Amino acid sequence: MRWRDAITAAVLAAACGLASATPCTLVFGQGRNPTLKGGPDWDTLNQQFNAAISQALDAAGRRVMPLTADSVQADPEAAALALLREADRLGCATLAETNVFADEQDTLVLRLRVYPLLPTLGPGGTLTGLRIGAPVFITQREFALKALLRLKLDATGQQLAAEYLQHDRR
Repeated sequence: MRWRDAITAAVLAAACGLASATPCTLVFGQGRNPTLKGGPDWDTLNQQFNAAISQALDAAGRRVMPLTADSVQADPEAAALALLREADRLGCATLAETNVFADEQDTLVLRLRVYPLLPTLGPGGTLTGLRIGAPVFITQREFALKALLRLKLDATGQQLAAEYLQHDRR
């Protein structure tokens, strides 16, 4: 093994060791549907669902950092880069994406997707940030849109988080 490769391996091992010593999950939710006059407040619904999942993961001993963004995003690419920079700054190794939205058939969808956050190597093998890996866990619930009035976001969020915790037994 070359000297530079050995140093890169040591830096990656140290980064992984730090992440595993204090695991952090960035719980991110962003509205998909714009809020229309007389319609549901999708941003508030996403914030409530994100909070329910964050609280359930926190209660299970996970270090979580909840973060939400409004459904109206001027520059999605810049927002994604800012999200990755924040995850890197916080030392997060996992991204839990929370969503509440209505699809094209007016089906209400509550979804939790979990991704690993992986190191990105730059020239010379230097760590330059994070990238989102392939999802390692996906679960969702679908309801008729009219069920929104009766839906308990807290209970559904806790249930989806419990399914993830069963999958990822640390």
